[in-house]
Amino acid sequence: MIDGIMLEPEQEELLSTLVEITRNTPREDRGAFMVARMLQGDILVSPGRGPRPEIYYGDIEILASKGLVNMRFSDRGTPNFDVTPEGFAYYRIMKERSGNPVEQIEDEVTKYLEAHDFQQRYPKAYAKWSEAAAKLWAGDSQNQLTTIGHLCREAVQEFATALVERFQPPGAPADSARDQSRIRATLAHVRDRLGSREVPLLEAMIDYWSAVSGLIQRQEHGGQKQGDALRWEDGRRVVFQTAVVMFEIDHSLASLT
Repeated sequence: MIDGIMLEPEQEELLSTLVEITRNTPREDRGAFMVARMLQGDILVSPGRGPRPEIYYGDIEILASKGLVNMRFSDRGTPNFDVTPEGFAYYRIMKERSGNPVEQIEDEVTKYLEAHDFQQRYPKAYAKWSEAAAKLWAGDSQNQLTTIGHLCREAVQEFATALVERFQPPGAPADSARDQSRIRATLAHVRDRLGSREVPLLEAMIDYWSAVSGLIQRQEHGGQKQGDALRWEDGRRVVFQTAVVMFEIDHSLASLT
């Protein structure tokens, strides 16, 4: 509960999604959110090229009842709504509550991967990464460090496979072990559909991933080539950086079909 308002975690997650989509949309391009109520479920329709996640309409009604969104209906009865100043304030308090800036960033990335939409797009990649994260926090994690590295490597291979299956880039290697080349091929294929500011970021992300991949290789082989023992911090780094790479790439590609 914050300032007399109590929300379920799913409702807080939905509010965060609404605020972040709004903030990432230039003011001149903003419009009302809508909810498309389908037989198979409710879909959030955001202005511009924003994502269209599946939601539960009742959560929107709860946010409206708390004054965090302003809801009205079109002539056809379609729900339309915007985040209110109170909604932005609640979002700020949520972020302040979550801890120091470093913890907030790690928490944000983890929540993104744990969200329903990411898991739908990359079920095998998420399963591998989630297993690695669980082993990291287990009591015997020190004995699981090479397994954690192996799982992270497999997570990125599954992530790259899902991207190739989704976007069908020509010339992408068939070998799942060539994850970097497969991701590069996907980004090259959709380059013209990305904003001019996103392309340099994603190109740099591939180089960044090469460095992360080196960490994973070291983890997977127990650090033997470098002659030094693996530490818990090595496991934490690989798990988090794997999450960051998948987060950044998917976040940029999520609105493309």
